[in-house]
Amino acid sequence: MPETTDAVLPILRRIQADIADTRRELSRKIDSNTETLAGHGERLESIEGYLIYELGLTTHARADIQAIQAEMKSLKRRLAALERSRGGRKDK
Repeated sequence: MPETTDAVLPILRRIQADIADTRRELSRKIDSNTETLAGHGERLESIEGYLIYELGLTTHARADIQAIQAEMKSLKRRLAALERSRGGRKDK
C-alpha cells in the first residue's frame, strides 16, 4: 500500500512551483509598473512649470476681471448719481 506522503508530496510540489511562478510573475509586473510610474513622474515634472505658469495667468486674468467689474460698478454708481443730480434732464 502506498504511503500517504507519496500521494501528497507531488501535489505539494506543484503548489510550491505554482506559487514560485506567481511570485516571479508578480515581481515582473511590479518592476514594470515601477518603471511606468517613474516615467509618468518624469513627464509630470517636465510640465509642472507650464502648469504653474498657466495657473498664474488664469489667476491674474481673474483678478483683472474682478478689478474691471468693480470699476464698472463704480462708474455706474457715479453715472446714476450724476443723472440724479441733473434731475433726469437730457441736454441736447
